[in-house]
Amino acid sequence: MSVPIEYGAALLARIAALCEADPGREVCGFVVRRRGVLEVEPIPNAADRYHAVDPLGFPRSSRDSYLMDPHAHLRLLQALDAEGGEVLAVWHSHVDVGATFSAKDRADALADGVPVVPGAEYLVFGVRAGKVTEARRFRFQGGDFVESALA
Repeated sequence: MSVPIEYGAALLARIAALCEADPGREVCGFVVRRRGVLEVEPIPNAADRYHAVDPLGFPRSSRDSYLMDPHAHLRLLQALDAEGGEVLAVWHSHVDVGATFSAKDRADALADGVPVVPGAEYLVFGVRAGKVTEARRFRFQGGDFVESALA
């Protein structure tokens, strides 16, 4: 098992500030490592755009779901590949429901039982009344996502 990542208070505060800046929508992004430094990379939530075009295929809006903009996601992955960087965590907020790793979160994080972002953790930030009230960390272990301590 790998050594747990220590995100640090400043990085977690940066993510919380992004979540609080748009408290009525799920906000999302990645924690990446570039040249040994952890950075927060927000990615636009495209759920509303897809929901507007195909409400049956994408029944959820950004209030209760996130769908990372595929173009921004791809650009980030290409940049990390060119720089030798890596994705350490996927993060997103939940509006008024707490920082749980929902059944939808689990389903979205796996393809045929295999993590979509291998090795990445998931950080979920619960937003209530416009403020982050909790944050939790989830790791893929033994075929499922389990909560682990977020220092």
